[in-house]
Amino acid sequence: MKKGLLFLASMLLVAGTMMAQTIVPTTTEKRNVVIEEFTGHNCGWCPSGHQIANEIAEEYSGHAWPINIHQGGFASGSGYTTTYGDVLATLWNIDGYPCGTVNRSTMQGRGEWAARAASIRNEDSPVNIAAVGNLDIASRTYTLHIEVYYTANAPEATQLLNVAVLQNNVLGHQSNNDGSNAEFIEGDLYRHMHMFRTLLTGQWGNTIPATQGTFIDTTITYVVPEAIEGLAIADPSDLEFIVFVTNPNHKTITTAAKATIITETPVLSRLKIEREDCSLDFQPVVTIFNSSESTFNSFTFDINGTSYTSNTTIPSLGTATINLPVRTINVSGEAVQHCASTVTVSLTGCTRADGQTFDMSGMSRSATYAEFDIYTVESPFEVKIGIDYFGSECSLQFLKQNNCSVQWTADGFTDLTEPALNTIQYISQIPNARYYYYKFANTDPGLYILRMVDGYGDGWSFTNNDVVSGLWLSNANGEIVSFPQGYSNGISFTTYDFYLNITNAGDGSFVGIDDVEGANVAMSVYPNPATEQVTVKAEGMINSYRMVDVAGRQVMAAQGKNASEMVLNVSSLPQGVYFLSITTEKGVATQRVNVVK
Repeated sequence: MKKGLLFLASMLLVAGTMMAQTIVPTTTEKRNVVIEEFTGHNCGWCPSGHQIANEIAEEYSGHAWPINIHQGGFASGSGYTTTYGDVLATLWNIDGYPCGTVNRSTMQGRGEWAARAASIRNEDSPVNIAAVGNLDIASRTYTLHIEVYYTANAPEATQLLNVAVLQNNVLGHQSNNDGSNAEFIEGDLYRHMHMFRTLLTGQWGNTIPATQGTFIDTTITYVVPEAIEGLAIADPSDLEFIVFVTNPNHKTITTAAKATIITETPVLSRLKIEREDCSLDFQPVVTIFNSSESTFNSFTFDINGTSYTSNTTIPSLGTATINLPVRTINVSGEAVQHCASTVTVSLTGCTRADGQTFDMSGMSRSATYAEFDIYTVESPFEVKIGIDYFGSECSLQFLKQNNCSVQWTADGFTDLTEPALNTIQYISQIPNARYYYYKFANTDPGLYILRMVDGYGDGWSFTNNDVVSGLWLSNANGEIVSFPQGYSNGISFTTYDFYLNITNAGDGSFVGIDDVEGANVAMSVYPNPATEQVTVKAEGMINSYRMVDVAGRQVMAAQGKNASEMVLNVSSLPQGVYFLSITTEKGVATQRVNVVK
């Protein structure tokens, strides 16, 4: 593995008068903002912190920058943590994530960052910073030119110059409780941006004089390694550099600047896949950043071995998004069709406005799309679901794929009474917990979506022992889908879709009944079929009963029978199929009842 190389030129220090200054302002400016956010891939509210930090950076564009430091228990096992980040965390008493400092003034929750940033932007800075650099993509080499000028004395006689390296476009897991920062959610993955990776100037920076008139001019040459602390850097243009000065105790960032990077040709900065909900059409979209000093007006791509040219004009330091040819998933009719596909896009050439062409290689992005299976199913089929504690957040939907229209919804579930989690082994141990069973016999064949919905965004799960929540789908041929969940193996989602290729027509009915896990209650109903009345016998005292028709509509119900036998009058019911459920002290039982005339 190639090692990162760093060359720091001797700093030119001139006090009192300016010499050789080229890029740094010499008049008093306001302080710039650095938000150091402590975050983690298993922190469900951390994307909310990312979004707030991004909004602050956008509000003060060119004067505010986020640094996302993956650290602590929520970051464990991600591969995103760093030794430098762990040491930075020791400056503060961190008791929750996400949290962060704005210019290292004090540790704050995400809701307090905006006000602190506004306050800092109103303060004069005794020092200005500017940084520009060049990237040679072929050799993976950055050359950074940094200038610092003190327009006034800092509170301390010396300060510390720091250069932080951040990495963009890191695709990986991220818990997300409410879908915050949605632009960076791509399928089941999250595009991590501004991820802190290293400090080119060491843990606490290089000491510099901090008196009025001090001018510092330094050049850093950095050869980008193939990985930093185990995290690969496939494209060196994914890096960004934040230069800042701190006071000697490291707890105040006076001001900062982001290095402007110049390259000979534009760079392929991002590839993402867009699509409308339910669609089988996937739109690859690339973002091109023209980090050169010229205008370019044509770009050639290789897309999984096929060439594609876009005539798009991008001025110097401009950005453009380019739609590439749509990729479509076709239904094959296999029992289980695995749809996950990967598109790899390379920027192979570009043309400058003056007609000069450039051949390029090694600048590629890949994205996986259609990460789902299509199950071929015969109607009727049955779905069993076990929701989590917060039933009011959960629903099950049945949608037609071609227009994403909802055909049927099951919701209105009640929140469960929550016992101590470490005492649970089975759903029957959770007060008022239920499994729900739904039978589908949709009218038309075609492609449908069975969608689990969780309004909170953390998925369905409610035990840390035996798996009890989730979804199970089966038809006459047996179980098709098993999606069990628990705290130990559950995944976070707002929606989770199962694509069903239904091959035959049904009678259009949707029947819903509920049951209790572990119940094995003996029950008999006679005569069956019945015309006038039925006798119901059960093991144990019958506390209540409920009868529904094939559409799931309740036709009769009662509480408090408190007998092991009862007689029900069905003479007023139309001829048809019904489902009778009884509840006893031993559980719930359900049986089909045919009423004839």
